[in-house]
Amino acid sequence: MKLNKKLRKFLNSFLDILFPGNCPICDGEAYKDGLSYMCVECEGTLAWIKKNGCKYCGIPMSGYDFNGLTCAACRNDPPSFRKGKCMFLLDQNGKKVVHEIKYFGVKNILDDMPSWLGRCPSYRTFLEGSVLIPVPLHKKRFSKRGFNQSMWIANAFRNELGKDVNISEVLTRTRDTPTQTKLDRSKRKRNVKNAFVINKKNTLNKSDRIVLVDDVYTTGATLNECAKTLIAEGFENVNVATLGHG
Repeated sequence: MKLNKKLRKFLNSFLDILFPGNCPICDGEAYKDGLSYMCVECEGTLAWIKKNGCKYCGIPMSGYDFNGLTCAACRNDPPSFRKGKCMFLLDQNGKKVVHEIKYFGVKNILDDMPSWLGRCPSYRTFLEGSVLIPVPLHKKRFSKRGFNQSMWIANAFRNELGKDVNISEVLTRTRDTPTQTKLDRSKRKRNVKNAFVINKKNTLNKSDRIVLVDDVYTTGATLNECAKTLIAEGFENVNVATLGHG
């Protein structure tokens, strides 16, 4: 249920007294306008991906988008999934936003999702009518971190799109793989190879439009391995969506 602006302002102000936060970009007061966790001015400094992008990874590209543009990286190493979307580039400010969510557990930043989707109009359309599958953490990593940021992001999408999307946790990570951060493309692929399985008791239909959800797209190794797992089980319409690209 969506709250009206007056009630949202009251609740945000009350929560910020109990659990004070800061804008991830300027470190200023959260909910400065009563509605947005991040300063509206700071939100405007993010490198939003608004127009044409690679049909697989979403990185901005120039050119006419007839059948979908493809970047050099995706031409050289085509992913298994059909299409992908990202919201913003992981420049200095983009990294601050993602790190605040992923490493510091600031879930409230995702309350700004309605505004984010407004800055990326095609992103909303891309998600509509899909089943969102968050990239899972291994149980050891989840126990240590206490949350899965990909699930938070999927829930933020659903809170805004409502009945237009569903969420399913059909994937399980079977190996506690090392972080991908310092690995090159080939090592990332080997690191996550066969690291995911699909729950045989899931209620999905093979005809469902699947959108895998993660925080960032770097080389796409993790998302592609998840997609391959689903495709091997007969799911043909598998796509990906992330916040940042870099």
